[in-house]
Amino acid sequence: MNTFQLRCFLAVANSLSFARAAQQMNISQPAVTHQIKTLEQELKVALFRRTTRRVELTPEGRSFLADARSIVAIEAQAKLRFLDPEDKPVERLSIACGSPHTLALLPPSLAALRKRYPNLHPHLSTAPREQLFQLLENGTADVALTVFDSRDQRPRMTYHPLADSPMVCVCRDDHPLVDEERISLDQLADQELIFCDPIRLIGQAARLQWQLAEGRDPARMHFCHDIETAVILAQAGFGLTILPSILVPQTGILRQIPLQDGPSLSFGAFHPASGENEILKTFLHLLTQDLQKK
Repeated sequence: MNTFQLRCFLAVANSLSFARAAQQMNISQPAVTHQIKTLEQELKVALFRRTTRRVELTPEGRSFLADARSIVAIEAQAKLRFLDPEDKPVERLSIACGSPHTLALLPPSLAALRKRYPNLHPHLSTAPREQLFQLLENGTADVALTVFDSRDQRPRMTYHPLADSPMVCVCRDDHPLVDEERISLDQLADQELIFCDPIRLIGQAARLQWQLAEGRDPARMHFCHDIETAVILAQAGFGLTILPSILVPQTGILRQIPLQDGPSLSFGAFHPASGENEILKTFLHLLTQDLQKK
């Protein structure tokens, strides 16, 4: 595997066209096809589905995206590091998150971290929850931020709790239940609900969804691929969605109402047990302080 193969893969993945990828890479289309074919042979998976009408990523191709982007970024950073021998060494911190909403929590902490480490070059990425540990294990990410699940116990990983995150009902500010201090499961019986793909949620949240969905009129349920689309439907007024509060964006339209007797989850950081350096320790300290203010 080489970075030229990876750049060809990313060009096709971004454009979903071998012809446009060839133009972007300034090589012939057969050359792009050859690079993708050899990469697939090495990985022993198909990265794309190709027909006469369309090109699309396979599930394996989607899961490989974060790895390819990170490797290409590391290569570029390594080259830049030696452009000027008088420059101070670049400090690197790679942070993976399970949701774009989690990324939105980081700017204050990263700003404070940069004041302490002026040559810091953070690399931020998002990946489905099930891929976060893979990024940690292969060294692509230094730390992964996510909600803790009891199934997440890993022998070579350390978990650092950052904040408690109760389950909340998320709805528009004109929803009929918006004035409730807490919402019970009984009150949700006749409400339209928005559900996420269970694979994107931790066990407790997924089990709660199944409990609410059981026996419910299908016309009163909306199903989404991920948390982001569930939040969008809630913002558009299609009903309530129930999520860990830490994953809900702060907007003027959305309201968060605690779920009565709902579980309180732990939001935190996973990192390899042997990989906690001074920059990572400082980042986690700053992020903990910042989240406690919210």
